[in-house]
Amino acid sequence: MGREKGYKTRQQAAILDFLIQNRDRHVSVYDIANHIKAAGSTIGVTTVYRHIDSLMEVGIVQKYTLEGAGGALYQYVGDEACHRHFHLKCERCGKLMHMECHQMEEIYRHVLSDHGFQIDSHKTVFYGLCDSCRGADESRGPSV
Repeated sequence: MGREKGYKTRQQAAILDFLIQNRDRHVSVYDIANHIKAAGSTIGVTTVYRHIDSLMEVGIVQKYTLEGAGGALYQYVGDEACHRHFHLKCERCGKLMHMECHQMEEIYRHVLSDHGFQIDSHKTVFYGLCDSCRGADESRGPSV
């Protein structure tokens, strides 16, 4: 499990397993707690937060704060830090996507060097419509 050290409980293992299985998406503490409860174990939200905090401390879980998400979201990043990329959020279906783009890296560097401002890419989200939702609009034809 990468840089994770120290004492590991069965609950922490279940949380980590869920995060690894869902590494391609961002999940809430409630998603994690509900999954563990559905699997037949008891766990409280406070316990999930405590374990998430310890996983963030060792750098294998990243926290995201998105407008309208109703709380923080988390993602397993392992030893490959999920850094300096931006996010795209579909305003219709809610899908959240990572945007790895060298042009955005150039903007990041430009804003830092020319404007003296460091963008927090974990909090930078571009809102719009994903391909699927835009395609659904196009298939319906022009609005009257």
